Amino acid sequence: MPADRLPLLSLLGALATADAVRALTEIEPSLKWPNDLLLQNRKLAGLLVETIARPNQTPLALLGLGLNLHQRTADFPAELKKSAVSLRQASRRIIPRTQILAAFLESLPTRLAQPIPDALQDWRQLCFHLGRSTRVRTSTEEIIGTAESLDDSGHLHLRLPDGSLRIFTSGETDFPA
Repeated sequence: MPADRLPLLSLLGALATADAVRALTEIEPSLKWPNDLLLQNRKLAGLLVETIARPNQTPLALLGLGLNLHQRTADFPAELKKSAVSLRQASRRIIPRTQILAAFLESLPTRLAQPIPDALQDWRQLCFHLGRSTRVRTSTEEIIGTAESLDDSGHLHLRLPDGSLRIFTSGETDFPA
């Protein structure tokens, strides 16, 4: 994988996951920056990427996908019952793990080969919180503003109440803030 795609891998993985969900259920998930899929404003999936730098070699990336697939409401801990959803709950049917994995693996190479501007435009169209009040949590602070845009590197632009703009390369988002 080209090194210039590594920072965007979680976004591309989220798009591939959304493609897989759509292909098997006709449900249209939305995306939450930087790496979550939502259904009915509840978390369906999350992606994590770990990159490994190697001297004089192309860096490696490990992509992890956590997808709520077969859970029923009672299966979620009390604190997640209102914020998480499974594909079973949303589609009202059980989709075998092998089917969702195959659909994801079918979409991922296409997404990885897609021109970055096109992939980012697709991501922006599915991003639920662009234009909405959003809280960004980093390891050191919480900032509330309006999620204004996603730039060509996948960074979130947050317009603060004082009119200034903050650009986030990582963090966790909540909305409404």
